[in-house]
Amino acid sequence: MNMTGVRISDAEICRSRGWKVGTVLIGDEGFGPDKILITAIGEKHILARKTYKNGEPVEHTEHLWTLQFREWDAVSTEVL
Repeated sequence: MNMTGVRISDAEICRSRGWKVGTVLIGDEGFGPDKILITAIGEKHILARKTYKNGEPVEHTEHLWTLQFREWDAVSTEVL
């Protein structure tokens, strides 16, 4: 949410932070870090593929992703 209490879309979060397709994000909900690779950014939503779950490598297909429930940091940009 922004300062006025309006929910900012996941796509807007990406644009405001300079995150683009190919950006790898890391976030932790308290169970170990998860990494996601942004594969598409739409008007409101993003598609991403999880590459690490709880710090362990995984292979997941891409799906809609929300950035709302944990803090995310960009760690790298990959060439898709």
